[in-house]
Amino acid sequence: MIRSRIKVDGGVPTLMLNDVPMSAMAYTTYFPERGCIKDFAEAGYRIFFVNVSFTTAPINSCATGFSPFRVGVFENPEEPDYSEFEDQVYDILRICPDAVIFPRIYVSMPRWWTESHPDDVVPTAKGGCREMLFSDAFRRDGAELLSRLVDHIKAADYADRIGGWQICGGQTQEWFHHDMNGSLTKAAEAPFRAWALEELGVPDASLPKSEDFLYTGAAFNECENARRYSIFSNIGVARSVDHFAKVIKDATGGEQVVGVFYGYSFESGLTVLFGTHALRVLLDSPNLDFFSSPNAYTNNRDFGIDWADMIPVDSVKHHGKLCFIECDIRTYLTTSVQEARPNEYPDDIYRTADGKSVWAGPPTAALSREALRKSFAHQITRASAIWWFDMWGGWYADRLLMDEVSRMKDIYDGDLTARGEAPSPEVVFFADERAYANMLSKSPQLEGIPMSRTAIGNVGAPYDCYMVEDAEDILCRYKAAVFPMPIASESGMHAMELCKKMGIPYLSATAEHCALDVTEIRAFLKSSGVHLYTDGYDVVYVGNGYIALHSSVGGKKRLTLPTRYSISTVFGTDIPSQDTDVIEFNLEENSTALFALTKSK
Repeated sequence: MIRSRIKVDGGVPTLMLNDVPMSAMAYTTYFPERGCIKDFAEAGYRIFFVNVSFTTAPINSCATGFSPFRVGVFENPEEPDYSEFEDQVYDILRICPDAVIFPRIYVSMPRWWTESHPDDVVPTAKGGCREMLFSDAFRRDGAELLSRLVDHIKAADYADRIGGWQICGGQTQEWFHHDMNGSLTKAAEAPFRAWALEELGVPDASLPKSEDFLYTGAAFNECENARRYSIFSNIGVARSVDHFAKVIKDATGGEQVVGVFYGYSFESGLTVLFGTHALRVLLDSPNLDFFSSPNAYTNNRDFGIDWADMIPVDSVKHHGKLCFIECDIRTYLTTSVQEARPNEYPDDIYRTADGKSVWAGPPTAALSREALRKSFAHQITRASAIWWFDMWGGWYADRLLMDEVSRMKDIYDGDLTARGEAPSPEVVFFADERAYANMLSKSPQLEGIPMSRTAIGNVGAPYDCYMVEDAEDILCRYKAAVFPMPIASESGMHAMELCKKMGIPYLSATAEHCALDVTEIRAFLKSSGVHLYTDGYDVVYVGNGYIALHSSVGGKKRLTLPTRYSISTVFGTDIPSQDTDVIEFNLEENSTALFALTKSK
């Protein structure tokens, strides 16, 4: 097997394969029969995530009942069936013999297990009963099945092409509770009671009621027991994630990277019982090397706004981990799932109608390329890894798009040996996970959080994104801080007190003013002495040796740098290389221009 690890050089995490740095850019699809494996291999991509599941039960058991899997490895525990996974692996290796395979494992229990463990499951709307994500029985038996799968792969004739692993679970494989409500059932009472006693010294804790979490007009959740359960329902999932990650780490002798979908600190699904708000528990775990999230889905991937990260990427880097971001980009070739696999899915699953569905892409190839460029500009300035998620397959089957992702791979490859310089962001945007426990589901306070995050993307100044628990380590680097959580946790309040103590101005959402808008954030930053790169409301990305602008309106653009840099165009416009502190260029609406920077001598 390939030895893999994450090396941090100058604050930038780099994927190392057999001690050689490699661009962490990858491709995956749910429907390999429609995939673009050959195209991506010819474009220079070598990392391929390959999906595999213990079960054919839905990955979306809350809303749709959808599953991409035709085979569940352990549907018959006596005769495991690895065929769906291995057929994909062999197909990739036939096309690209030096491919690096990352199994993307859905740790979810088959029906024979859920039927025999009534005290460890939660009922769902579309998927029957599913495992409770903090159940000890799930951890024990899931680990046993995971070990069997990993041992099989280690013994296979393709084992020398395995380079890393990703563990998935829960709703949509992203470690959300299967019921999107904290697995708040009678079966949760015993584990909650044990946790409350062990962690808080509270004996005989009882389950809160569902209505204890619902917004009825009050901003703050006054029910202490509900706030405890909210915290528990997230920490319990994180501990399961770490448990399964350790299984793989131990099985591979600590010689391969393991990652996870987890830590969506700026997303809530409008529930405080999401399951993914305990990233703090995992950041220092020796069992996890990378964290993943998709591009934020806020505003249905509109142009003219930032497609932000769901996780606090700079905290992840601060703790020596890699952000491997799922660039879940729709293109003009995006189809409905019914068209992708005819006669396999009912009409009420993921319909694409009138361009309004989240699954609809831009109407043209040119706009689809702009979607790729915008996402790429965000991720390269963050020094994050990328995998392109070709969900139903065939979404990249266009020469214009493949030429673009090939060029992007070349850009990443060049950065492995010669990274440029860029100004550092002067603003920190804070995630506060524990704050969710103070709020109520379906509340305007929850709705305001992603609105604030979208707004800061259009103020004309780049920002770093950290957890409030890291404030003491990093606040001294910044001129201003923004707190988007309307009701802070104790850690959030401590971070604000640190700002006061250090003389760093800060802006915070409040219970009454739930969402910060572009105008007020921009005015606050300007009054705080933060350098603004634009006079308008375009999206500006700065970092990792690059600066980019995504246009909310077309026309003449002006990027004002804090000092002189040598700049050269990477894509999006055509201006000569120059030494300057002002970059002027023309850009059409919805387009992105990316420039490489080095400090002028």
